[in-house]
Amino acid sequence: MEGLQKGGEDTCIKGGGEESLNPGSFWLRIVLAGKTGCGKSATGNSILGQPAFESRLGAQSVTRKCQAATGTWNGRSILVVDTPPIFEARAQDQEVYENIGDCYLLSAPGPHVLLLVTQLGRFTEQDVVAVTRVKEVFGARALRHMVILFTHKEDLADGSLHDYVANTDNLRLRGLVRECGQRYCAFNNRASGDERGEQLAGLMAVVEGLEREHQGAYLSNDLFFDAQRLQQGGGDPHGEGHVRYLAKVRSHVAKQKQDLQEAQRNRAFKALLRVKNWIVVHDELCVCLVWCSLLFLLILLIIWYHL
Repeated sequence: MEGLQKGGEDTCIKGGGEESLNPGSFWLRIVLAGKTGCGKSATGNSILGQPAFESRLGAQSVTRKCQAATGTWNGRSILVVDTPPIFEARAQDQEVYENIGDCYLLSAPGPHVLLLVTQLGRFTEQDVVAVTRVKEVFGARALRHMVILFTHKEDLADGSLHDYVANTDNLRLRGLVRECGQRYCAFNNRASGDERGEQLAGLMAVVEGLEREHQGAYLSNDLFFDAQRLQQGGGDPHGEGHVRYLAKVRSHVAKQKQDLQEAQRNRAFKALLRVKNWIVVHDELCVCLVWCSLLFLLILLIIWYHL
């Protein structure tokens, strides 16, 4: 497929039915996610221990197409998929859907880990949007396979990452950490030697815990099955099969977005219903609170009048 890149010659992955359910066996597939400029490519290079993806500092994305590269860790084969700006709020054009389709093809039959890359101390609205887009692209269950990776670990100096996360006043970050089952780690993407090895071991410890939790299962959905079928059919980028596949990608993302919006409306309705039920149960208390508020306002008016 045009723009599809895989590093190395040993990137062919076994199908879902041939994968062992034992953590640590066969391929480990990791998809890098996050906002533009968060350091996804540099993080991928740190994981693989080689400059597999182009990376440079800047506000604009260097990565224009989905790419995959492979490496090993403690004898286990790792496939890392780097992504262009498909997790942005404005990411809705045809090229974006082609990149989403490529991401599915490169990580089929499904990723074990969605690695959300964000800079330490800079979890912003763009990161929140990126998390929402991850759910739209991969489904609401995506967070069950998500690990948060903070870049710029060196900024902690002698501080603890656990203390930073536990004591942050960023409520959205704290909520995301809870949703992700407290799975997080940090990288200094300029590290080398023993330091790089130690932080990679930290990530792999989190990943292995995630795999044990899911008994080795990876994230999968109907679109991953479609991606596998396209691969088995040869995957001609100009063929009718590929055109149909891209149409399924678009409809899949649209449905996921609709489902998320419906779920949000349901949560809001249930919250209002809980408030209503509380008021019904505590009607006397509510009446008392209203009278107390009116009395307080009256006292304020009297004081203001006599000033």
